[in-house]
This record gives sequence, C-alpha cells and structure tokens, in this order.
Amino acid sequence: MARGELMPIVDAASQGSAHLMLEKGLPLSRRLPPNKEDQIFMPAWLRTVVIVIFNFGTSILLVNSVKYLYTFSGFEFPLFIASMHMVFSWALTAFIVHCSEDSGDKVLMPSDERLRKVLPFTILQAASLASANVALTHIYPSYHEMIQSTTPLFTLVSSMIFDGRRYNCWAYWAMLPVCGGAVISSWSEANFSLLGSALSALAVAFRALKTILQGRLLCEQKVDSITLCYYMAPYNLAIFSIASAAVEGIQPVRQLLGFDSTFVEQVYLAGSLLTSCILACAFNVASYLIIKHMSPVGATVIANAKTPATILTSVFIFGNSVGALQILGFAVTILGVWLHSQKGRPIKV
Repeated sequence: MARGELMPIVDAASQGSAHLMLEKGLPLSRRLPPNKEDQIFMPAWLRTVVIVIFNFGTSILLVNSVKYLYTFSGFEFPLFIASMHMVFSWALTAFIVHCSEDSGDKVLMPSDERLRKVLPFTILQAASLASANVALTHIYPSYHEMIQSTTPLFTLVSSMIFDGRRYNCWAYWAMLPVCGGAVISSWSEANFSLLGSALSALAVAFRALKTILQGRLLCEQKVDSITLCYYMAPYNLAIFSIASAAVEGIQPVRQLLGFDSTFVEQVYLAGSLLTSCILACAFNVASYLIIKHMSPVGATVIANAKTPATILTSVFIFGNSVGALQILGFAVTILGVWLHSQKGRPIKV
C-alpha cells in the first residue's frame, strides 16, 4: 500500500496474515478463523450508522453532564470526575474482555509491551481529557464544542507531519468552513473566557496527536477497540488520581461523602456523578468503535456533526444565550463536514 494511502486501521494485521498464507499456497478457508463481526445480521453501512448515532448521543450527554456537576451540584473537581470516569470505563471494558464469548481465544498484550505502545498516547488522552474538563469550569458546553470543531484541522496536519499522508484539494478546502464556522460562532460568545478557550484548544491538540498514535498501534497490531480501552483505562486512572490528589486534595471525597451537605444533597450529587460515569463508559466505547470503522480525519470531521445538537442541549439545560452569528457558524461548520465527507479523499504519494 502506498505511503499516502489510508488503510483500514484494525484489519491491517489480518490482511498481512492472509497475504502470508497465500504465499505458502494454503487456502484461507482452512487457516483463517471466521470473522464473527461479519456474521452479525446487520449490513456494514447500518452498523456504521448505529455506531455514529451512539457516539453522538453519548458525547452530547457526557459533556453536558460534566458541566451539570459543576453548575447544579457545585462539584467543581474536574480531575476527580475524570478519575471516576476511568474507574467505570475500566470495569466495563474488563467485563467485556474477560466475559465475552471469544475471551478464551484472546491473547492479551504483555505488560511491558503495553507500557511501550499504549502508555504514550494514553498520556496524550489524559492531557486532552483533563484540559477539556477544566475548560468546562470556565466556559459553557456550547462554546467548548465550537472550539472542538477545529479538531479535523489538527488531525489532518498531524497525519501529514507524522504519517506522511496527503489529501486532495477538497479535503484542504473543507477545513476552511469547518474552522471558519468555529471562528464565527466564537465571535459573539457572551461568556468568553481566555483561560477556558486556551484549555479547550489545548484539548483539541492533544486529542489529534492521540488519534494519530492510536491509529499507528492499530495498524501495527490487531487490537480491537474494547481491548484497547481496557489497556488505557488503568493508566488514565493512575494519572488522574495522582493529579487530583495533588491539585484538589481530599475535598472531592469530603463533598461526595456528605460531610458538608445534607443527605438529599449527597444523594443528588452521587446520582449526578453516577450518571456522568455511565455516560463516560458508553462514550469511551463509542469513540473507539468510531476509530475502528473510519479513518482518523474522517472520524473527527463526522464527529463535528454533533456540535449543533450539543449546543442546543447546552442552551436548554443551562440557559446560556446563542446569537445569530453563532447560528451562522453552526451552518458553516456543517457545510465543511458535508464537503469533506463528499469530496475529501486521501491520495497516493
């Protein structure tokens, strides 16, 4: 495959195995196990649509659930919240990895190999999540989402620099409305915060780099998306727990246990945090399924289609104002998403 051409990031290992067997003259039907995913009675396009909708829903609800904890529960501890998200994500993925039908056939990656291959982009993911969670203490989800819509540009540039990929002119032109829409929407933001904006943009940069490194791992080694999340969660948990203890101290635990609140407030806070953690589990699984079924740039561009829904949800829950310029920005961003999906293509170099 040419250097600049995109390839299915999860199926690379199976393609290499098939090529080796053909060279040896062995029939694939005798050597390759059946693909269980293909046996599911669901067309590939429908499965992709379901995954995209699942990703949209969990993403929209998750970002608003975090802001909800800050605003209505007074629980402004972004690092502690992130660590709780990782506890639930680790528990869910561990159950799936060890209790699924094919768990006996799985060969898990050794610990030293996980440190070498998984830890680097896990650190980037932790930095991205921490930046985003802290940003939400200063800005509303609506404005945060408009900044996040510049992710395709960062991912495209990163893939060109680190993977040597090249795209046709339509892919580059599509970035103008995608990013231009974010600029237009930010122009009249009533709740602007320089620190919140900078942290939100930093989250974009870290996420783009993480996506590229994650794609490399999935190309080099056949690791399904759920198992990868299982590998990453304990590292993220350790990072966030240490950071929370250093920055936030014991106050999150005191507030969660109700030392400074009534029983009703304690139950309300615990329920809100539990809901956010469940949404985080679902979103983590949905995000890795998106990466599995699409290229990194395509996944991030399509993810921008959730921005208007997230903003509307934010306005409904928190009552923050959205002006005419921001509505125009939404439309421009969606135009860029559509243009990239219809015309943008990788090219051979």
